[in-house]
Amino acid sequence: MEGLGINLGYLMSQIVNFVLLFVILRVFLYKPIVKMLDNRREKIRTDIEEADRARSEAEAAKQEYERQLEQAREERRSIVAQATEQAEKMKEEILSEARVEAAEIVTKAQDEMEFERRQVLRQAQDQIIDLALVAAGRVVGESLDEKAHRRLIQEFIGEVGELQ
Repeated sequence: MEGLGINLGYLMSQIVNFVLLFVILRVFLYKPIVKMLDNRREKIRTDIEEADRARSEAEAAKQEYERQLEQAREERRSIVAQATEQAEKMKEEILSEARVEAAEIVTKAQDEMEFERRQVLRQAQDQIIDLALVAAGRVVGESLDEKAHRRLIQEFIGEVGELQ
């Protein structure tokens, strides 16, 4: 091989050096690099799993928030409906009470008017009786006792009242 310009001793030493370098690099450099790459791959995988879990939790939290928001809206609608219903009931109660009170006022006013009308009629009857007594006394020329005159006039007024 010398004729080819290859030194066999030198070639063997180069092969031994290369194998030694390969073994040293494999033991001291390749394995740590592979281990570092495996660790890095594992970290990326766990980070992706964490991100997926966080995304799932965020989605669940979002759905829970939307559910609570819808529940709050329903509760608000319910409260507004109840308030409207209560207001309507109160309105009806107030109107009913006002109608009853108005009817009582009208009845009371009618009773008072009837009482005053009777009082005015009594006063008018008394005045008519007094005038009739005076007139009858002048016409007859003599004065009957007052009780007899009153009795006669009361009978007359009673008959006139029955005719009406």
